[in-house]
Amino acid sequence: MDKVIIDTSVWIESFRPSADQSLHRLVRDLILGELVLLPGIIKTELLRGARNKKEYTQLSRLLKGLSHLAVPEDYWERLSEFSFQLFRKGIVVPLTDTYIALLCIENQASILHRDKHYDMIAKKTKLKILQRD
Repeated sequence: MDKVIIDTSVWIESFRPSADQSLHRLVRDLILGELVLLPGIIKTELLRGARNKKEYTQLSRLLKGLSHLAVPEDYWERLSEFSFQLFRKGIVVPLTDTYIALLCIENQASILHRDKHYDMIAKKTKLKILQRD
């Protein structure tokens, strides 16, 4: 199986006690299989949403166990071009989603998400969506 970037939308849903158990199991299995790549932007989105310092510290500790996905300086130029091309194709999505989508494409990783923007991007690019059962 390919490496996977789990979008913030899925992380948040999987943390909920009322989360769909199949989603919870999928996230757990991806983590245990060491298939998850964690970009700094997603780590930051998750940590800023912590309810208090204790939750922040616990979450930060848990996320350190995942494979961090660093971004080289020249990534920004490629992201600019990718965003430009998406706009020309009529795909106007948040820059954060564009950033994550390009990370997936360049790292041959799939995206696990609950955000329609990735579906829009995938229709016009090589972005691979990890399908849930």
